Amino acid sequence: MKFFVSREIKILSLAFLLMFFGFNGVQQYVTTYFSEAELFKVGFRSLILIYLFFTLFDPLSAILVSKYGAKKCMILGSLFYSLFILSLLTKSIFLIYFASALLGIAASFLWTGQNSYLIRASDEKSYGANAGFFSSLQSLGSALGVLILGVLIGKFLFKIPFLIFSIFPIIGLLVISKIKDLKVEEKINRFKLIKKSILSKTALRLSTFWFALQFTYGLTIGVIPIEIKNILGVSFIGVLSSLFYISPIFFSYFLGRLSDIMGRGKMIILSYALVIIGLISLYFSNISIFLIAGVILLALNISLMRPISYALVGDVSTKNNLEFLTALFWMVQNVGVVSALFLSQIFQAEIRTLYLISILVMVISLMILLPLLRLGIEKIKERISEEVS
Repeated sequence: MKFFVSREIKILSLAFLLMFFGFNGVQQYVTTYFSEAELFKVGFRSLILIYLFFTLFDPLSAILVSKYGAKKCMILGSLFYSLFILSLLTKSIFLIYFASALLGIAASFLWTGQNSYLIRASDEKSYGANAGFFSSLQSLGSALGVLILGVLIGKFLFKIPFLIFSIFPIIGLLVISKIKDLKVEEKINRFKLIKKSILSKTALRLSTFWFALQFTYGLTIGVIPIEIKNILGVSFIGVLSSLFYISPIFFSYFLGRLSDIMGRGKMIILSYALVIIGLISLYFSNISIFLIAGVILLALNISLMRPISYALVGDVSTKNNLEFLTALFWMVQNVGVVSALFLSQIFQAEIRTLYLISILVMVISLMILLPLLRLGIEKIKERISEEVS
């Protein structure tokens, strides 16, 4: 079966490759950067603020993306990624926290716009493949960013590399400006739709998929880099952390297309299996081989989870409620990230406990999700449509 990636998806993917070459490269070193400066808690609090404000402003982003179009909102959102990177160089706690809050707001516009645009620019039979293509390119940029920044930090410490990397989100913004505007034309009651989306029982049950997997992601950007540093040394942070970005480069497109063929439900169950086994391995991460195995399994899951999460929004939404369900699912997954980062601070000296909590979260989420998946995607879509309309 031949598959053609449209011009709009290619441009969107290239823009995010450039933007997250800069941002994800820096983000992977945030907690380490502040740990080196003996400001350990600042790094965690900065990340918590980003995802907290991301969550709080998601409902507003749904309304604005639906009204003004994804392109304008993505351009607006991308402005603040460079500002955040530059704020880190000041080491002013107030400025860093302020920039973190602004970045969280900006991220809500960027990612609600991205998922909305990806679905509207795709045929429904190719949601997974297009999502996989996007994830592959974005991950390529992120992987290169993490690896290259690691080398530059080794030679020049943090200041000059961070300054250079702050330029790339601006370049990504310029690329986004070249995509076609796919503005929603329907006259709808946007406030009513966002309220009903948030209160939809079926959508909330389905959203446990995003919560559980992003809870695990919260560990990868918070605890795991420090765990790698403690067990293997700081030089291994870039190598192992980059697997979270390298793995999707090679596997996301294939797994996204496979989910179009086999169905999203089977691939979701596979995703849970990878995470649970990976977390069990990380529980024994004081032994190097288990730490490496756990990171590899979680990295493989990122390759699978990302295209599925983007495509699943399209599977269960309609033309009128797409932006509002997108915002809901982003809200829930950001609650997962914030929860993980918050617990990381509380249990920073008891990392084994964090892994046990994560395993429990995954098992409970799967128990909630399985009865829903047995209904089938079409039935889930019907139920959500009835609850939201």
